[in-house]
Amino acid sequence: MNEDRVIWRRDLCTVLCGVTDETLRRWIKQGKLPKPDIDLSLRTRGWRLSTLRRHGIKLPAASLPISATSSS
Repeated sequence: MNEDRVIWRRDLCTVLCGVTDETLRRWIKQGKLPKPDIDLSLRTRGWRLSTLRRHGIKLPAASLPISATSSS
């Protein structure tokens, strides 16, 4: 498994039991989630899988949508 796969915000919302974008923004502000570390476009940001894991967020690879992850 590639530790540097990019996880899009939309996919993280899905994997985390359908939380909303607003919930993710709140969690980032509160320090429960790290700030996104990848600019995918002007309005789309994402995290490296390794960044989320270092922050203590355990995401099983099987739960991540294949179409929305990429290698960097």
